[in-house]
Amino acid sequence: MRHYETDSRPAAARLLALTVLADGGLDRNEVDALMEADLARRLGIGSVEFERILREYCDDLLASAHYLDGMRLKVADEVLDLLLEDIADPVLQQALLRTMQDIVSADGVETSAEVDVLARALEKWSRRPLARALN
Repeated sequence: MRHYETDSRPAAARLLALTVLADGGLDRNEVDALMEADLARRLGIGSVEFERILREYCDDLLASAHYLDGMRLKVADEVLDLLLEDIADPVLQQALLRTMQDIVSADGVETSAEVDVLARALEKWSRRPLARALN
């Protein structure tokens, strides 16, 4: 996977693209939910930029994913963890989680693959270093 700066617009957009594609398909309702999200407006993620990031993510996914079956690809857990680490700001993490949930809910069907992405993000981002937790 290509690297984007920590907490950057492309890093956030890639996680949103990953969420849109988590169920194996590109759903218009999910893309619309993303484009209508407050986070997309705040970060300035428009449809042209999102489509570029989506294409880049698909290219990267084809190069580094584990095959689940003949029709679907799934990003490896260790790769997902690295992508989640590209977002370090807790405020941005929370905004992304809300938007990711909106995307997952947009088509009325929450697949296990979508829920797995949300659960992994929640688990990864809810961990606090001990030193910060004690302050």
